[in-house]
Amino acid sequence: MKNSKQYQQFIPQKKLDFLLVFLITFELLIVIIYLGSILVSGKPYPPFDMNGQMTISSLLQALHLFVIGLIPLILLFQEWHSKIYPSRWFKLTFGILLIYGAIDEVWKIHLQLKNWIPWLGERGWLQLYIVLFIMPLIIFYSELRFLWRSYRKETFLALLGMLIFGIGGFGAEVFKDIAQPLLNLFFTQDFLTTFIEKFRIAFEEFFELIGENLIVYGFLLFWGKRIDENKQMVSQEVVNTQP
Repeated sequence: MKNSKQYQQFIPQKKLDFLLVFLITFELLIVIIYLGSILVSGKPYPPFDMNGQMTISSLLQALHLFVIGLIPLILLFQEWHSKIYPSRWFKLTFGILLIYGAIDEVWKIHLQLKNWIPWLGERGWLQLYIVLFIMPLIIFYSELRFLWRSYRKETFLALLGMLIFGIGGFGAEVFKDIAQPLLNLFFTQDFLTTFIEKFRIAFEEFFELIGENLIVYGFLLFWGKRIDENKQMVSQEVVNTQP
């Protein structure tokens, strides 16, 4: 009971729950304003444009990814001499990839890759990012198994968030490739076709935000437990060294 109390003092569960509900509510409000402004004026209100750069949704996504990437890097230095999973390479790899994701979300680097690497083509970045998304999960499979066994709730939340993020980010892009020709075939009104595309963008961005919320939530729970466990290990070592 004492250990549980220490953990709750570090990251109060109720505050994390409130933060999660607040973020989801706020992000749903962004979607409503985004789609509502299109219906009213025919174009999104710039600060709430879910397909723009340096907008509220893009900056919020960047903040999420930065926090998610920062936690493994903090743990990397806090547990530099620890031999307990996850390893240094695990923390470093996910930290760098997620912080890159934050930078990409702000400056839309993936949209510029076709200019820097012409052979990728217009949509080549999608295949490249899918590989970058899946490869770490394969390379660090054994460490993910350890996390699943030892921190099941936190790992489940993070993996669920990644799945939702993947459905939003990659699923919506694949749907666009399939649905766009059908929309052009069955819908002749420009506004209706455009609004359906804007709705797809809203779906994509909202699912990405929801996924990031769950990943942040799971990572913060994991970080809190690791700090609590490290304190217990230090305390135990002090007890063992006493005569």
